[in-house]
Amino acid sequence: MKYLISLILGGFFLASPLIAQNAANNGPRILDQVDVVTNTAEDAATDISSRELFVMENSMNDYSSTIWSREIYRQIAADTEGNETFFYPAKSTDNRVNLFSLLINLISTNTVKAYEYGATPEITDSKALDAKKVLYDNMITPDGESTKYNLENVPSDKISHYLVKERWYFDIKTFKGDVRVTHICPVLLEKGKYYPLFWVAFDDVSVYLARAKSPVAVANVTPVLSNASIFDIIRNRWYRGCIYQVGLRQLSHYFPEMKDLIKERQRIENELDYIQAKFYAAERRR
Repeated sequence: MKYLISLILGGFFLASPLIAQNAANNGPRILDQVDVVTNTAEDAATDISSRELFVMENSMNDYSSTIWSREIYRQIAADTEGNETFFYPAKSTDNRVNLFSLLINLISTNTVKAYEYGATPEITDSKALDAKKVLYDNMITPDGESTKYNLENVPSDKISHYLVKERWYFDIKTFKGDVRVTHICPVLLEKGKYYPLFWVAFDDVSVYLARAKSPVAVANVTPVLSNASIFDIIRNRWYRGCIYQVGLRQLSHYFPEMKDLIKERQRIENELDYIQAKFYAAERRR
């Protein structure tokens, strides 16, 4: 045990622990009180029972006994095979939910909070965004003074990729290493320019994503989850994304040449594979 802890602390300590915060108003949704136009799939995803909420909240990220952590940021692109869950269907349907459309639904009703985009997410009151501002920033015109909007006006088909923050950490209490997605940020492509829109805490939206079925089967990943939810896909990191930042270090600033950037990304991926192997080894020795 002492060998593993010293190896992790000595060789891979990069980022200070970040305490995940659940700042959402995650009360059960009462559909006839929701001032927003939704379709059947989004209604089903947001109609959460108290029991579901309790179970999910008790499984949220807890880093209080973390002794080592590393923050990894990835770009999840729409044109990469394996990332379909983030982008399809392009618009929510009666059976399937578009991720961005669901986020807008939850933000517009103040069910979850969106936070101002920055290189690193800051989940504080000063960074929280007003729901109506989020709608205007995304070219969605509310109906009068309310946050009611037309579902067809949600520009979900203009989301080119997502930014995802992962936290790799080792927990001394459980003597286990794990990787958790902590935040996600949709990026809008408009007239050739990319606009990161807002950060949401993954814990805040987890219970709703667990209700939303993934638009693609993942039987090739695991036969048990051939009908997985969006939560399953993101929580288990069944996506493909290139690393663009480690902690506060944006790789493109240090490696402006593409060949050097690709080489550094691969070096980090190899390092993460090694760390994960150590996680598994520690678990087997328990």
